[in-house]
Order: sequence, then C-alpha cells, then structure tokens
Amino acid sequence: MNLNKNYYGILQIEKDADTKQIKKQYYALSMKHHPDKGGDEKVFDDICQAYKTLTNDREAYDKKSRYGANYNEFIEFFNIDIDFDHVSEKSKYQKFKEKEVLDIIIEVDGGNFDGTLEFARYVMCKKCQGTGKDNSTRIAIKNDRGEVKYFDGDEGCDFCEGSGKDFRGGECKFCKGKGKVGLNPCGTCNGEKRILGKQRVKDIKLEGDETVIKSMGHISYYDTTRSGSLIIIQQSDKKN
Repeated sequence: MNLNKNYYGILQIEKDADTKQIKKQYYALSMKHHPDKGGDEKVFDDICQAYKTLTNDREAYDKKSRYGANYNEFIEFFNIDIDFDHVSEKSKYQKFKEKEVLDIIIEVDGGNFDGTLEFARYVMCKKCQGTGKDNSTRIAIKNDRGEVKYFDGDEGCDFCEGSGKDFRGGECKFCKGKGKVGLNPCGTCNGEKRILGKQRVKDIKLEGDETVIKSMGHISYYDTTRSGSLIIIQQSDKKN
C-alpha cells in the first residue's frame, strides 16, 4: 500500500464505491492495460495494487492516505516508522506524541450507553496557571549595607540587571546566571504546566456513529489556551 497514490483515481471510481463496483472497474481496466495486450506495465501494476488495497486494506488506506475517504491528518502525522536503535530517540518521540495529541477517542456500546463518561484528561495546572513555575517563590538578598530585598517568582535580577553576569563577566551569584530569580518548577505539576486528572461528563447524547464534544480533550503542553476534542465512537454492532 502506497499512501501517496490515489487508488480511487487510478481505478476511476468514487470514494463511496462498493466492492462490486471496485471489482467491475478493476476487471475492465486490467483487461485494457494488460501488458500482454500492449498495455503499459507500470499502469497495470498500479491498477492491481489499487484493487488489492481497496479490497483488503481499504479502512486503513481511507484513514491514512490524503486521497482516502476518511483521511485523518493526525494519524498520518504520527504514523512514522521509527527505525532508530537508540532507546532515547524512541522515548523522545513518544513524549512528543503524548504532549501534542490532544483529541481523546473513546468507543462506547451505543445500545448500553447511559450518557455518562469518566476518562483521564490533561487539564491546566491551576496552581501555576499553566506556567510550570512556582510563582510564589521568594528569595531574600542582603546587600553590602545590610538591607534585605525580596524577589518574587520570575522577577528579573536587579544585581545583574537580567544579564546573568556579574561586573567581571562571570556568573551572577545571586541568580546563578539565569537573569531571573525564583524560577523553581511548580510543585503541583512539576513544571509540566498541566496535570492528569479524571473528567466526568454527563447527559451525553450520541449523534450518529461519531459524536464530537469540543474543548473536552487534553490541554496542550505547548499552548495551554488550546485543547482537543472528546470524540465518542458508537459501536452498535459489538460482538460479545
């Protein structure tokens, strides 16, 4: 299966074509372009591959290919074959996925669904308001006259004027070269800006096979003003 090829276009059919229509068109085109009848071998191969994919792996193709009937760009974006042998690279990739994928997809049995769902969801940390920093941090610095000055969290260092350097060009000993003071991570979210909690939603009314409730997905790690959707897939024909 080549996700970069338009198999529907190759077979000259619509995306809602049924199996019978796919077979009929395949037989017609394969007879026309068969190499034994003077047809182009490459064109014939594409027709065969299109037929094989749309009869055996159609569901996967429709979701992953931009030419598919149910293309989902997030599935394509994260469907990357990672061939790294290094565990650290795989770990970084997994962490990126966890922080970037915001939609929550839940399958329910439509016949027994009571309209209530409870699920895990990342929400913005209220303690630090999504900054990941301990905004209550305060440090006291005494100057050479014995005067004490207090610095609040994330405030610029007056001693180095935010440069992180002392007058000799070395590291400022008061802010430790950061240019700011009070930059401890939030004790509640551990600097992650968001926390994983339990979300309960009641009185949900299913709308066909797929119900979308906006802003009920995960809060973004990179932009806490963004959130995904809760997507409920109704499986009415579940087998026991």
